[in-house]
Amino acid sequence: MWHDAYAFHGPCGEMEFDEGFKCESITVQLGKIIDSAGIVPGVDLPAKKYKPITSVTTDDGYMVSVTAQEAQTILRSIQYVPTPKRLDYLKRLQSSTGLCEAIDRIRGYDNED
Repeated sequence: MWHDAYAFHGPCGEMEFDEGFKCESITVQLGKIIDSAGIVPGVDLPAKKYKPITSVTTDDGYMVSVTAQEAQTILRSIQYVPTPKRLDYLKRLQSSTGLCEAIDRIRGYDNED
């Protein structure tokens, strides 16, 4: 019989859960941008119906344009964040400020003037 010694064995009513995101997770939205960039109009679907996804919606209500290459770079960056800090990093990306900072770094903009 297997036993997880590190599992929580208390009542869930006392646990504090994260409130989550208001919009769809930024990782899911970035994945959709990458997927839509891989579609070949006229081959994968009729050219008339091809509408690539080029933006994401942040929790603070902003639509931010992101290229497929930028989306891929942002998603790859998540794996390099230490696990204990990853949720904070994802929450930061979920806001327009954090996402735009990440995109500016990718594009090579220097905001420290």
